[in-house]
Amino acid sequence: MPLRTKYDYRIADIRVGRIIIGVLVAIIQLVAYQVLQQYNAARMDSIDSWEVGLPLDDAIPLIPEFAFIYFLYIPGLIIPALLDMPFTLYLRYALSLVLSVVIACLCFAFVPLKITHEAFICTDWTCSGLMMLRSLDAGVNLLPSLHASQTLLAATVMVVASHMHGVRTFWWVWSLFLYLPIIASTLLAKQHYVVDLLAGFLVGVITWKLALLFVGEEPDPDAA
Repeated sequence: MPLRTKYDYRIADIRVGRIIIGVLVAIIQLVAYQVLQQYNAARMDSIDSWEVGLPLDDAIPLIPEFAFIYFLYIPGLIIPALLDMPFTLYLRYALSLVLSVVIACLCFAFVPLKITHEAFICTDWTCSGLMMLRSLDAGVNLLPSLHASQTLLAATVMVVASHMHGVRTFWWVWSLFLYLPIIASTLLAKQHYVVDLLAGFLVGVITWKLALLFVGEEPDPDAA
């Protein structure tokens, strides 16, 4: 029985299987990220962090309002679960997210990096998002950027779903208007370096290919 029929069961047209998988992936990512953040924050004062900042990073301005866009990262990863794509393709996406977290956490543990935030004074509501972001993220889990790798994976699965499985093109075209600002927000909110993004994109490509080895391709219904 094909995976999409066996596990992609629905209740009142709600894709329960995908929701369960999505919740499990989110829990794994949240726990792993927080553990590494606490570990890195505790040791950062006693070790020498690497310097990966480029002149381009200094030239990019701080735009506090982009912190609100930064928070759209997790909702953006949920969008593929709403598409009527083959379950095996969605499973490949979910697995690639987990693999990207595994690779990222290994890098977080062995590549000591910290981004130094310049102090800023702002009492306007537009700065509240940035202040919240800095209180939640210590800026020590940097390379690779999960924002970059996982938004790339989300965009990739929607492009594949559109071109190979007939999912409406609207979805992946619309996603560009969400994912590109999210990626830009990592730099404009000063939460990542350019190198972090490049490493994140590389991890996204690698994990997308690795996930295929475990999941395999969804059988083409037209080939039967």
